[in-house]
Amino acid sequence: MCRILAGIVLAVMLTGCDAENASDEKAAEAEKTLAVEKPSEAEKAAEAEKAFEEGAAAYKSGDYATALRLLRPIAERGAVPAQMIVAAMQRDYAEALKWYRLAAEQGAAQAQTIVGKMYLQGNGVFPDETEAVKWFRSAAEQGDAEAQNNLGVMYASGKGVPQDYVQALMWFSLAALQSPNSDQPKDRNDAVKNRERATSKMTPEQIAEAQKLAREWKPPSAAQ
Repeated sequence: MCRILAGIVLAVMLTGCDAENASDEKAAEAEKTLAVEKPSEAEKAAEAEKAFEEGAAAYKSGDYATALRLLRPIAERGAVPAQMIVAAMQRDYAEALKWYRLAAEQGAAQAQTIVGKMYLQGNGVFPDETEAVKWFRSAAEQGDAEAQNNLGVMYASGKGVPQDYVQALMWFSLAALQSPNSDQPKDRNDAVKNRERATSKMTPEQIAEAQKLAREWKPPSAAQ
């Protein structure tokens, strides 16, 4: 009787081992399958790049539904170019501001300039001249001509900052000094006109000080 029971116990133990081995084999096979199916980082990047190119092309052709479907997931992962296009497609100012601000917070000068204008004009947000100055300054310090001109206007008019024609002329001069062949010719031309208006209200000493500041000015990153 004892021998029979021992045999049964041994058989059960062996069966359990077989079951465990089979389970382990299935798990190993599943891991191999997942490893094969899981795309690499390079493949993910290639897919995202392709989706962005298709989305950007759809945006340029006016197919905004397709563009938004392709670009929004990329924008949600933090890609600034996608965030800029998604923002531009929004009909609601508040939603547009959300996307522009995400790009601005990553240091995109163009987005910072747009966010500044939206705060100044009260588009999608309560008007806030101080906040507008903050964003114009961030973009101006990166060399954005429109932001430099806008910051000059804020100083000349005393909006968001104490009125200061010396600072205004410095920023107008920096924007005006940009090449006529730059991608911001209108902003440069506006700055030239604003520079002339500002100098007509300033003393020779103030003009000389502003010109000196403009000559010595360096972006914060270069000054460090």
